[in-house]
Amino acid sequence: MNQNNMQYDDYDDDYYDSQEQNNQKKQNKGCASTFVYLITILLISIVLSLVAIFVANDVFALVKDDKDIILEVPQNTKISKLSGELDKKDVVNYGLIFKIFLLVTDKDGEVLAGSYKLSPSMDYAQIARSLRNTDTQDTVTVTIPEGYTIAQIKQTLIEKGVCSEDDLNEALNNYPFKHEFLEDKLPPSQNWLEGYLFPDTYTFYKDGDAVKDVINKMLNNFDNRFDENIINGAEELGISIEEAVIIASLIEREAKVAEEFSMISGVIHNRLNSSKFPYLEIDASLLYGLGRTSGELTKKDLETDTPYNTYLHKGLPPTPICNPGYNALYAATHPDEHDYYFYVAMPDGSHLFASTNSKHEQNKEKAKEAFAEAANSDS
Repeated sequence: MNQNNMQYDDYDDDYYDSQEQNNQKKQNKGCASTFVYLITILLISIVLSLVAIFVANDVFALVKDDKDIILEVPQNTKISKLSGELDKKDVVNYGLIFKIFLLVTDKDGEVLAGSYKLSPSMDYAQIARSLRNTDTQDTVTVTIPEGYTIAQIKQTLIEKGVCSEDDLNEALNNYPFKHEFLEDKLPPSQNWLEGYLFPDTYTFYKDGDAVKDVINKMLNNFDNRFDENIINGAEELGISIEEAVIIASLIEREAKVAEEFSMISGVIHNRLNSSKFPYLEIDASLLYGLGRTSGELTKKDLETDTPYNTYLHKGLPPTPICNPGYNALYAATHPDEHDYYFYVAMPDGSHLFASTNSKHEQNKEKAKEAFAEAANSDS
């Protein structure tokens, strides 16, 4: 009897050992399946995010070529029927998405036969409006040069017929644009967007775009161009986005030769980190505080106390003094390493750099002589 029980117990142990092994295998398979599932979800999320970025760029024309494309439209044609042709001519990148946009926004309709001038830099709404409007010349191309101030940008948009002065002032000074890089600057105030209206060539619908959409397009462009290279450079230097843009605006207004952007950036950073030369003494900043963008500075100007007078106030001015381009933004966050604290302009736009005040005085004499020679040769 005892022997039989012993045999039965042994058999029972083998059985449960086998069950445990099977359960362990199932558990391992379950873990592997979960891991594969999570990886699959992650990959799908990444793909969908990339698709969303590309589609958003196409819908809002954030970063696209600015070129004229002529589209010939036959009789009795709806906009939705042109999506394939628009895709083929690279006016849009996703014809199907354009069709869906027309359906959702109720912008489809008959197009008069004729030739239409379009551009990839136009967003979907602008394309639809252009095709439904009998006057195909209602789009306007506007170039905003690097270093323009908000005042200069406003004047350009007004002269091109994009917006009225009242609408521009209202939007620029009071509309709370929702961009992450502007969060610390809210609520809106006078010229609070200075530095962030990215200089570029834009296509707008004359007297048709909402003013906030015009401004948003420039802000979106800034957001896209302020890339990882600039962000990482700012982090390594220990400066904020606002400080990077302020420094870039100073470089944009001071430098005339592209090769000197990083050198002038180095001078600015050297002075910001110096107890011996704590004042930037940048003429462009002083001029901005005086409401000017050019001209000779007088003794009275140098003594005028504004927040932008970097001869009287240490450190950076309170805001950017213009809207800098990519090269200036990059230079602001990637300064050359040198021991220069001074520079003086030459007639050709280049500068002479110096580490000491005595050397700087010598350079000033050289620059003075060079300007005198240039004036004599012109007369």
